[in-house]
Amino acid sequence: MIAVIADDFTGAAEIGGIGLRHGLRVMIETSVEKVDDIDLLIIATNTRSLNEEEASKEIDKIVKKLLMLEPTFIFKKLDSVLRGNVNAELHAQMKASGKDLAIVVAGNPYFKRIIKNGIYYIEDIPLAETSFGNDPEYSIHSSSVVDLLSSTYLVAKSARPTDELPKSGLIIGDITNDVEMKKWSHRLDNNMVVAGGAGFFDSLLCGIFGVEETNHTGRDYTFGRRSLFVFGSAYPKPPDMDGLTLNNNISVINMPDEIFNNANYDSQCMQTWIANVVDALKTNKNVFVSIKHKFCDEEGLSVRLTKMIGELVAGVIKSVELNDLFIEGGATASAVFNYLEINRLVPFGELEPGIIQMNPVKYPNLKVTTKPGSYKWPKNKIHFIKTNN
Repeated sequence: MIAVIADDFTGAAEIGGIGLRHGLRVMIETSVEKVDDIDLLIIATNTRSLNEEEASKEIDKIVKKLLMLEPTFIFKKLDSVLRGNVNAELHAQMKASGKDLAIVVAGNPYFKRIIKNGIYYIEDIPLAETSFGNDPEYSIHSSSVVDLLSSTYLVAKSARPTDELPKSGLIIGDITNDVEMKKWSHRLDNNMVVAGGAGFFDSLLCGIFGVEETNHTGRDYTFGRRSLFVFGSAYPKPPDMDGLTLNNNISVINMPDEIFNNANYDSQCMQTWIANVVDALKTNKNVFVSIKHKFCDEEGLSVRLTKMIGELVAGVIKSVELNDLFIEGGATASAVFNYLEINRLVPFGELEPGIIQMNPVKYPNLKVTTKPGSYKWPKNKIHFIKTNN
């Protein structure tokens, strides 16, 4: 069994999609439990949203429990642009597993995300000059990977695939194409903690484990009635984001002003919001729940908003049976699953890389589709059965 620790839920789901693509039996869990007849066990944490000390303690606990299951290999799935507590989490994993060197390969040429001479580029633009620089939760002020991963835990250094590697510390690998990705995958050994993005994990499955790709994405998908979209991610959206919803004739219901602007809102506001969503769903409409407000400087705003989305979805599911639940953003997914007490999901489909369909074990009739906040929904591939209301 291969084990993966992901620092947010959509990252875990993306790895699950890769496992499906390679014909593996996959399970996603929010805690470490023994699972039989599984090739790929993915532990979905929410450590990206924690502080360094909290994240370190959580990773230490998870790694020690995973080691008791004796996996063939443990991979640490990181954010593709190195946001979060990367240095601290890798340090905790190294200590728990008794390893001195960590290798991070985070770029993904498939999405035109490369690292050259230690500088991160997206479509040839330095990372800090892209919209990631304005991310309200994890603003990026440098394109240097060493700067991005600087911390008091581990000394970070940049390296090319052909460079001589040190015996200890943290190495962030240059990656400009698939050839370099493969070179990195063949430089690994059991004395290293191996971490990176989904593209690197895909390369590892092929290069080290010899697991060839068997399934492909790119199909169109048709969904039934009673589908709920929750777009809680705070990541800046492109101007045409609403095209997905309007083209599919979805009812758009925005988070009420009273809830967005007031941390101590009246509980009746939440009940009214839930009732509005439920009423739309009961008339066989598909509902898009958005957060369209001007972001303010309230401390902890993003965390509060994700919790409100979680409370909303839990309230809706108590009143109406959903067929499909679409969630954008890893923190939002974690909040929703926490409110629904979902701790185990079985991936079964991949719309596109990173956009994954799953069945929660607790809700066998519900299909959940998640997507990272920085990825785009596939245009003209999501269709709905037309109903007469």
